[in-house]
Amino acid sequence: MNRMEKEYNDILNLDFDRENRIPLVTADSFVCTAFRSTEKLDGLWGFTPDVFRTFTRKRLGEVKTRDEQGRPVPVDLDFNSLLKAEVPGCWNCQEERLWYYEGEAVYSRSFYYEKENASERLFLKIGAANYESRIWLNGKLAARHKGGFTPFSVEITDLVRQENHLVITVNNRREMEQVPSMTYDWFNYGGITRSVELIRVPSRFIRVMEAALVPDKTFHNIRLRARLNEPEEGVYCRFVIEELGIDTTVQTDENGTAECILWASPQLWDCENPRLYHIEAWCGQPSVIEGEAAEAVGEKTGALIWEDYVEDYVGFREIRVQGKDIFLNGKKIYLRGVCCHEESRKGGRILSEEERMEIFHTAREMGCNILRLTHYPHSEQMALLADKMGMLLWEEIPVYWAIDFSNKDTYEDARNQLRELIVRDRNRASVVIWSVGNENPDTEERLQFMSGLAAVCREMDDTRLVSAACLVDVNTMSVKDRLIPYVDVVAFNEYYGWYYRDYEGLKEILDHTAIEKPVVISETGAGARAGHFGGREELFTEEHQERFYQKQIEYADGRIQGMFPWILYDFVSPIRMNPWQEGKNSKGLIAMDKTTKKKAFYIMQEYYQRKAGEEKE
Repeated sequence: MNRMEKEYNDILNLDFDRENRIPLVTADSFVCTAFRSTEKLDGLWGFTPDVFRTFTRKRLGEVKTRDEQGRPVPVDLDFNSLLKAEVPGCWNCQEERLWYYEGEAVYSRSFYYEKENASERLFLKIGAANYESRIWLNGKLAARHKGGFTPFSVEITDLVRQENHLVITVNNRREMEQVPSMTYDWFNYGGITRSVELIRVPSRFIRVMEAALVPDKTFHNIRLRARLNEPEEGVYCRFVIEELGIDTTVQTDENGTAECILWASPQLWDCENPRLYHIEAWCGQPSVIEGEAAEAVGEKTGALIWEDYVEDYVGFREIRVQGKDIFLNGKKIYLRGVCCHEESRKGGRILSEEERMEIFHTAREMGCNILRLTHYPHSEQMALLADKMGMLLWEEIPVYWAIDFSNKDTYEDARNQLRELIVRDRNRASVVIWSVGNENPDTEERLQFMSGLAAVCREMDDTRLVSAACLVDVNTMSVKDRLIPYVDVVAFNEYYGWYYRDYEGLKEILDHTAIEKPVVISETGAGARAGHFGGREELFTEEHQERFYQKQIEYADGRIQGMFPWILYDFVSPIRMNPWQEGKNSKGLIAMDKTTKKKAFYIMQEYYQRKAGEEKE
């Protein structure tokens, strides 16, 4: 069609986006990068909100700025004069006028690429972009991804040139079929919220490397596994843990996976001694090097040429349940937890290293041994730091409140987000619980949906526990949920003394609940405006929040295996519109400044210190 026909087609076609709905990138394309050398593309990018999705509608990444005679023609998007925005970053925090903007935005930048060898392959990794994002490289649509909190990577070897123009469109508009769906109790930050990186790999490479203690109660068997980029049999993989005297080579099976279980005596990772081991893995095929050349690299009859190398630092621990108790490395523990959102004072979803460390130090000051990272995957840096700091983690995906449980595409979205999270953090000893949902209605569709997600956890990872925030039956005043048989830890949220003003409701629930599994309170709390004081039953006073937690402890202590106050810090929530909160959820034990501790903080601190002391007796 000629130019005029194309212009009218772009404007009049209601289903203009159909050709851009290429298959979604999934966890299967993941390339491990935790300790692999990468080239960041972070920094200032060109940026513009695109309210009418004009870039996508008109495919402006391919538009020509001159006609056949070389004359300039008008364009709707000039990449040379865009606003500037930080990547990683949330557009809501960088432009005041975009605070409540929900829709599509266009990010643009150029980069140079010099190929280092003929067989090199190049991947682009996006740490997270909320929510649907598309990658356009040199005018070609390269990838499409859904999910606002998990990483994805796409190969761009065939599209990259020496000089490149990269465009990423990000759309954070809430849709019914998404995960999360239309309504939730946190702020919908939009943008590319984690790093953008280039990954150079050889033609054959290690896509995923795993190391874990086999959960067999011996504390000696270590499972090492490497999965190649393709299902290729007979490729050699070498694993080395020098500190444990491990140096072994195994071959891949028909799926391209090399696996072995080795006996060793690792010092076990725990909260008091978060011991990490340096693990190395190579892959390659037998070389043609013989004789003196082979002897020079330590082989008498020939050497292996290793094509790819990855490394990680992994702790070895065992988490399991037995009856109503939870055991870490064979010792019974009480989960002294707190919930926490990923929200910076000024940067929205973008936390500095200092802010992340502040979370751990504050939780440790309160006496916590575990953080519930709610209600979506936080940055992978949190798990890396938790490994070093000795803090247990509960990680979850945003299957939150009302979800379109009958929609197959919605399930696949949730399933992929879960798989991307597991693949990303499966080597983090600190992560001990995968959670598959929070406060969802007990319907048949929901049961199939969430039990399916629990099955994904077990299929991919037998070294962690599975949980979900289950439901309370208000008719029987007991924790009663058809999902209970599918989880290891039965969690429930309750706010007796806040939304329900009678504190005794919690006692009733625990009196009437008989479950032969560990039971934890995954949320409990009351709002309080920092610095607002008054009566012990006056809403939004620090005194009422203080009394609330005193009563929680009175009724729950000795009857549950863990508690997770809601929440560590106050946070932004547009659904909280009363004058005491003004668009914030004020249930934090600490104000939004992350410094001002409310009275309830010290109630929980005293309780957790006592529980920690009991464990040592």
